[in-house]
Amino acid sequence: MNILLADDHPIFRKGLRFLIEDNYKDCTITEVNNGKEAIDALKHDSFMFSIIDIDMPELSGIDVLHFIKDNDISTKPIILTMHNDELFFNESFNNGAIGFLLKEDSSLEIVDCIESVKVGIPFLSERIKPYLENRKEFNSKTDLIRTALKSLSKSEFNTLKLVAENKTSKQIAGLLFMTEKSIENYRSRICKKLKINGGSNSLFKWCLENKNYIATI
Repeated sequence: MNILLADDHPIFRKGLRFLIEDNYKDCTITEVNNGKEAIDALKHDSFMFSIIDIDMPELSGIDVLHFIKDNDISTKPIILTMHNDELFFNESFNNGAIGFLLKEDSSLEIVDCIESVKVGIPFLSERIKPYLENRKEFNSKTDLIRTALKSLSKSEFNTLKLVAENKTSKQIAGLLFMTEKSIENYRSRICKKLKINGGSNSLFKWCLENKNYIATI
């Protein structure tokens, strides 16, 4: 049983490897430090399981899932993450993950996860199981937000990213070499396209609540 273990934290990686090898004496584990190394390994070797951290240098775990899906790689992907985040969960399952483990629970759940995924049954850490029930509604909301974000012009999107950094219109104007009035017009159009109502801080509040969507566009 060949397993790819992709995580940029060597101490965590070694600990998880020890747990897996202790329960599966016949397994062979290949360790990599980042998403690029994970893809290189998947190009050259076959793995029954690919255990992949979301946050890695070079390329993310989601990037690795995209590669596996786009190239029809025969492996069973299990995502590891520190983030108890519904967006990451849905991104992972939308792109082919079969298991989703929170790192802090992985020492207790890794064997159950492997056994479940081995027979094609999705496995989630206990604390994120409610996300599965919300999946259809959450994906619908995600699609609406992403469609709205993609409707923004390049200048509007650049403005939005700087609003997310809590920059004022005057600061944004200086950074984008535009007039403050132009930035105010962009902000107004952004609010209209994103259907944001309220006072002057409403757009910044929206950015805080939806920062992960902005990062994935």
